[in-house]
Amino acid sequence: MPGQRPYRCRAGRDRPSPAQPERQAAGQLIPQRGQDAVGLHELDERIAFYEIDKLKPADLRGVRRVLARRLDGALARFYAHVAKVPALGAFFSGEAHVEKARSAQRAHWMAVFKDGVDEAYFQRAVRIGQTHARIGLEPKWYVGGYTVILEEMIRAIVAPGLLWYLPWNRSKARRLVAFVKIALFDIDLGLSGYFVDSEEKMRAVVRGQLGAALEKLAQGDLSARASGLPEEFAKVEQDFNAAMASLQGVMSKVIVGVNAISNGSREIRTASDDLARRTEEQAASLEETAGAIAELTEKVGNTAQTTSAAQTAIRAMQAEATDGGSVVRRAIDAMGMIEASSRQISQIISVIDGIAFQTNLLALNAGVEAARAGEAGKGFAVVASEVRALAQRSSEAASDIKKLITDSAQQVSIGVGLVGDSGSVLDAIAARIEELYQSFAGLTSTAENQAVNIRQINGAVGEMDRMTQQNAAMAEQCTAAARSLVEQAEEAASAIAAFRLGKGEPGPTRALARAA
Repeated sequence: MPGQRPYRCRAGRDRPSPAQPERQAAGQLIPQRGQDAVGLHELDERIAFYEIDKLKPADLRGVRRVLARRLDGALARFYAHVAKVPALGAFFSGEAHVEKARSAQRAHWMAVFKDGVDEAYFQRAVRIGQTHARIGLEPKWYVGGYTVILEEMIRAIVAPGLLWYLPWNRSKARRLVAFVKIALFDIDLGLSGYFVDSEEKMRAVVRGQLGAALEKLAQGDLSARASGLPEEFAKVEQDFNAAMASLQGVMSKVIVGVNAISNGSREIRTASDDLARRTEEQAASLEETAGAIAELTEKVGNTAQTTSAAQTAIRAMQAEATDGGSVVRRAIDAMGMIEASSRQISQIISVIDGIAFQTNLLALNAGVEAARAGEAGKGFAVVASEVRALAQRSSEAASDIKKLITDSAQQVSIGVGLVGDSGSVLDAIAARIEELYQSFAGLTSTAENQAVNIRQINGAVGEMDRMTQQNAAMAEQCTAAARSLVEQAEEAASAIAAFRLGKGEPGPTRALARAA
């Protein structure tokens, strides 16, 4: 309007300057679209449409003075009102949090009516909006909150101080407050409808594009990609496509892994079957071996017992042979004594024979003398004849006895020789029996050692048999596990066979078919 000083955007100081260059300078510091910020061209349009550049600086300074007096009270009433609404009170952790928000809001409003709509204001306003979006504060509460603050500020501007007590001023302020509240409420509803419609359209686009990709994914097509999503969902589109590419790569590796598992599980099953068969055969062989060794252990034990009994019998035989040798030696001694007695008897007989011979000579001489004596010697001659006959018989008897004693001495001498030979034979037999005893003692010791060793072998074979039985059971379990692994690998192969990796890449079905 003519005669009015247009309100200019400020750049740190409250002095007039051309609006457009300063707005361009402010816009250059604002992030461009696509980065959750307001674009330069759109800001220019908004400033022009709101006719902010036509506001008078004096009016703005006047508003700032009112803010300096009444903004604290308005903010206090605003936060008291917020505290009554649970949905809004939950955004504040305590009084300190409320005070911090109140101070920031006061600084924001005081700065905008001092420095104007400069780049700092744009940054603050965008940051406030981003904060509200991040914490989930809906626009209806943001717009509605302004009605509380504006009500206080309208009253302070229209009817300041004592003017409030003028009825027409109060009525004017109330009408203006009513209009502002209805206008803001209408704006809130309109924006809500706009947001709902915009959100529904955006959802439709997202459902259409992303839903199609998800539908392909549900059908097992891992080559599906999302495209054409709204700019606000560019990150979602990028992340979805990256996830699909990653899933496609993972599934390719899974296919390779399932192929390897399938082949490996079949080999394991074959090896487990062969191991189970061999283990069963080994268990049967060990069982037979254990039975044979047990029988051998029993026989060796019996042999050791028999050998020990034979050793005992040989020891008894040796004792008897030793006793026989002692008897023979005593018999030899007795024979020697008999032989000595025979020699003495022979000597006595020889003496008797000599006496008989002398007696015979005396009798003969007596007969000769009796013959010479004649009749006087006849009686003596008879006696001499009888003595001579007796001496003759004594000599004959002595000869017979001597002969018998000589024969007896010869027989005794032969008997002594035979008994001596018997003693030698018995000594030799005793020596042989001792050798036999020692041999049987060694045999008994060897048999006992063999019995102990065979019992140990039997125990070891029994342990091997037990372990082999356990191995057989484990082999059965491994075989069952291998069969289960093959079945699970086949189930996994069937499960991933529904996925398609895209053109130029082998699908799971073909890959698994080759692996089979």
